[in-house]
Amino acid sequence: MPYGHCQVCLAYYPISGFQILPCGHGGCKSCLDQMFDSATKIGSCWMCRQDVHRSKAHRIHLELVDSKVAILQDTIEGLGRMDANVPSISVNRANARIKRTVDELECDNERADLLRQAIADFEERIIPIYTLVEVQAKEINRLQEQISQTQGTENAWNDIRESSRKKDVLITTLRSDLDQSNKDGRQALSVMEKLTTDYLALKNQNELGIEEKKKLEDDNRNLRGLLQRHAKAAQLRKHKVQALKEEIASLKERNETLEQSQSVVSDESLPVFLSDDYADENFPSSSSAQVASPVRNKSKFSGLSQITNDLHFADVDDFDSGMPGPGFSSDWKMSSATKPAKRKAESSNFPIPLNKRGQPTVSVQTGPVRLRRIP
Repeated sequence: MPYGHCQVCLAYYPISGFQILPCGHGGCKSCLDQMFDSATKIGSCWMCRQDVHRSKAHRIHLELVDSKVAILQDTIEGLGRMDANVPSISVNRANARIKRTVDELECDNERADLLRQAIADFEERIIPIYTLVEVQAKEINRLQEQISQTQGTENAWNDIRESSRKKDVLITTLRSDLDQSNKDGRQALSVMEKLTTDYLALKNQNELGIEEKKKLEDDNRNLRGLLQRHAKAAQLRKHKVQALKEEIASLKERNETLEQSQSVVSDESLPVFLSDDYADENFPSSSSAQVASPVRNKSKFSGLSQITNDLHFADVDDFDSGMPGPGFSSDWKMSSATKPAKRKAESSNFPIPLNKRGQPTVSVQTGPVRLRRIP
């Protein structure tokens, strides 16, 4: 039975007398009993100082064999696994291991010599073949890499050739597009020149239009100012007409009062002639005298009535449309019975001259009673 060496007491015991801890270290049973505390059953490994319980220690359940037999069996299994893909270094290691195994075997010299001859034959015949195979394999790998590189280069050249062909097609297309662009550019230049000419013409027209607009705006402002002045003048004339109407009404009332008073005075101062007293005189008869005197008074008062009726303005214009234009003349005539002795001659300045505001520039006769000047 194999023996083991205890690292604590340095004694040799059978394998069955050893126990292994969870940390991997072990010792004899007597040393382990001393390592654990009797109360807690816990102790520390003397190698790694790891705390472990006494129940964790267990025996080694292994079947140990002779090392020479194990080495020989392992060497035989390794030789059985060797094939054409095994590297040469593994073959060399196998040769050295066979030699060591043969040296450790306890056999007669004849068998040892046969084994040594087999090993020498292995070294002379098998190892060079594996070495050559390895060299050839390396060369094959190198050639495969070169082929791969060559194929990659060929593929790159094919890609370059295909790219060049595509670029040729693209260059042809770009040249066609360039020619078309040049043609379009010339057409665009022609259109631009035409548009420039049209723009300059429109600009000149616009400038003329702007000047015309400014002129029209100035005219519009002038006309608006003139319209405002005419409106103010019309309003002023309207007020003046209203004042004249009021004055006419006042004059009419005064005229009626004057007519009534004159009628009363005329009736009171009418002379009565007796035919007996004035029969021998050269006077007209009483009937003719009585008739003539009223006729004279009637003529005098009829002229004033006519003036009043004429000043009544049955169809009076409110002058909203402005003063009468040039060439205006009145059809009203003054009665000859009411003309004063020193009345000035009728003005013959027709049409009436007006200023820019529509007002008369000379004196204008507006009625039979007196001369009036319109401001």
